[in-house]
Amino acid sequence: MSPRIGPSGPLSRIRITTAAIELADREGLDAVSMRRVADQLRTGPASLYRHIAGREELVTAMVEHVTGEYAYPDASGMDWRDCMHALAKQDWAALLAHPWLLTATATTTPPFGTASLAAMEWALTALRRAGLSPAESGRAVMTINNYVQGAARVALGGQFDDVEGDPGVGWRRRLGDVDLSGFPELQRLVSASVPADRDWFADGLDVILDGIARRGGLEP
Repeated sequence: MSPRIGPSGPLSRIRITTAAIELADREGLDAVSMRRVADQLRTGPASLYRHIAGREELVTAMVEHVTGEYAYPDASGMDWRDCMHALAKQDWAALLAHPWLLTATATTTPPFGTASLAAMEWALTALRRAGLSPAESGRAVMTINNYVQGAARVALGGQFDDVEGDPGVGWRRRLGDVDLSGFPELQRLVSASVPADRDWFADGLDVILDGIARRGGLEP
C-alpha cells in the first residue's frame, strides 16, 4: 500500500511527532490530540493511526524526539561534576525550549523510550565511575532532575523579564519595598549584594553537588 500523501508529502511517524511538538510548543501538552495533530497536517485522524497507536504513544515519541535533540555530550575527559553540569545544562535548555516537557515527564508513568533510557544510563554511569553505589547514583540523579525542573518552573512562571535571569534578583526586587524590620535575617539577605556575573543556576546546582560529594565521599 502506498503511503498517504498530505499537503507537504507522505505522512510518517517523524512528521506526526514534529507536528505534535510544534503544537505543544504553541499551546501546551493538553492541546495535543490525534485530531488536533491531524488538523495541523491537513489530514484525517485515521491516517495518523497507521503510524502511531494513540496519544500516549505520541507523547512518548515527542519526549524521545526532544531528548535525542538534547543528548548529553561524550563524557570522555569529564569528571563526575562536569557530567552533572552538562546534564543539567542540556535538560535546562530542553525545558526552556519545550515547557510542555515539565508536564509530560511529571506523570506516575513517564514516557520512557530508548533516548530517555540512554540519558539515564549516561548519568548513572558517570556517578558509578566516581564511586557511588547504584542506589546513591539514582538518588543523586533524581535530586538533580528535581532541581532543574523546579528552576525551570520558576523561570517559566512569567515573573521575570528574562526566563534565564537570576530569580534571586527578582525576589529581592519584590521585597525591596516591604517592611522587614521584624525579619532581620530576611532583611540581611535582601540587602546583600549579588555579583553581576553570578550564574545562579550553576551555583544552585553546586550546592547539591557539594552534598552529593560529601555524602558519597567523592572528590569535590
